[in-house]
Parts: sequence; structure tokens; C-alpha cells
Amino acid sequence: MSDDTGDSGAAAPSPRASRLFNVPPVVAATAAVLAAFFFASIVAPRLVLWLAGGEPGFSPVRFFAGPAASGGAVKWLSPLFTHMLIHANLPHLLFNTLWLVVFGAPLARRLRSAARFLVFFALCGAAGAIVYALFNANDLAILVGASGGVTGLLGGIVRFAFQNPPRGVAPRHRVPLSDSSVIAWSSAVLVINASVAFIGPGFGAGEADVAWQAHIGGYLFGLFAFPLFDRRR
Repeated sequence: MSDDTGDSGAAAPSPRASRLFNVPPVVAATAAVLAAFFFASIVAPRLVLWLAGGEPGFSPVRFFAGPAASGGAVKWLSPLFTHMLIHANLPHLLFNTLWLVVFGAPLARRLRSAARFLVFFALCGAAGAIVYALFNANDLAILVGASGGVTGLLGGIVRFAFQNPPRGVAPRHRVPLSDSSVIAWSSAVLVINASVAFIGPGFGAGEADVAWQAHIGGYLFGLFAFPLFDRRR
């Protein structure tokens, strides 16, 4: 007879493995909102335009024209954030959503505040839009997508997630900008995105150009501004 009360021999999942599939609610909700806006733009485009303030994306020309040309300060500034809700196509949405989850999950756990996470994400996207505008001041192209915010999340986690302290030594609370891991990751991000200007767009872009300037702007904002959002210890 077998003893049903004994050890079944099944190994319990490790905390690290369970955490991998445990996406923080604020990250899951953000991804769901992006998906909802994308599919709503197909079935109810007028509703999406209304929710986005009447503008489908961020226009550098309109931004530098000032509030008067946009109908007021709110309509002038709102595209800095609402452009993140619009995506060019399904691969564009899936690509951004994937990296939103990958980069956003550790950052949300670190910040331990849904509000701080959302503000950080939104400001990274806005910073990306501003840098994009500086490089394309006279360009009529419209910037859409959450890529700047997503790369900003990467900039944030570079400040704490990739340190490798010796065994028995507690990890530092925050990695300084001079740390070798920060320099290595930042160099890779800058080189990879700047190379788009020479080799062209990659996966998911279709016939649209990749806004590599927005990626760099979002990343740099996340890298430098992360300490302002990091919880005190």
C-alpha cells in the first residue's frame, strides 16, 4: 500500500520561476489599454480620435508651432502622451507590448506604486517625443506608438537590475551612472537605435520609419530620472 500522506516527489516551483509569469497588475492593465486602443481604432476610429484628443499622433511641426496653432495648451501638450496609445499595425503593437511586459514587470515591482510606474512610463514617452521632434522639426511625419516609453522602462531597470555582486555581498540599492553595466547597456541601446538611420527599419515597421530618436530620448530620460521615482529605502 502506498502512503498518500507522504511526499509526492513533485518539486515546488521556485520563487524566481513563479515571478517570471506573475506580471504586476499595472503592467498588465497598461498592455490591455494599448491593445484596446489598437482594436478600437479598427472598429471605432472616431471614438479613438476623440479619446486621444482629436489627434492621431504627435506632430513635430504642430508642436513647434506652439499652443495657439493647436487650439490651446492642452491640445498642444496632450499628443506628447496620447501618441503612445496609437500603433501603426499589429506587429508594432505586439512588439511594444512584449517589451512593455519584459521591462515593465521588474520596474513595477521595484517602484511598488502603480501611480509612480504610470507617470514614469508616460514621461519617458513624452521625452522620446520631444527628442524625436528636435531631430525632425520640419518633418510632416506623425509619431505613434509606445516605443519611447518602453525603452524608458529599460533605462530605469538598467539602474538596478543588472548588477552582479560577489556571493555574500548585498547588492547596491541603485547602480550609479558610472557603473560598467550602465555604460555597456547604454552604449548598446544608443548604437542599435542610431544604426536604424543607416540600415533602415526592422521587424514590425512595415513601410513606416522607426522613430529611433524617440527610443533614445525615452531611454535617456528613464536612465537619468529613475532615482526620482525609486522608492526610498
